[in-house]
Amino acid sequence: MSAPTQPIAPETEAILQQVGGPISISGQSGEYVVMRADIYTAMLGLSDNDEAETLASVRRGLADLDAGKTSDLDEAFDELDSQ
Repeated sequence: MSAPTQPIAPETEAILQQVGGPISISGQSGEYVVMRADIYTAMLGLSDNDEAETLASVRRGLADLDAGKTSDLDEAFDELDSQ
């Protein structure tokens, strides 16, 4: 998660402190979901180390994708079935 450039409105923060979240907020470009970071982490079931490991795994996967280290889904299933 990245830090917003501006703090949220005091009214929104008061609601988040009361209910924790998530809460839905309408914006100029659509609906958004906002919640406290501790609630988000608890919902994911991640500790700080788990979150870092997950992000590292996602980055490795994206690097593999960029490097062309992917397989067609049907080919991958065929390979698994042949083993």
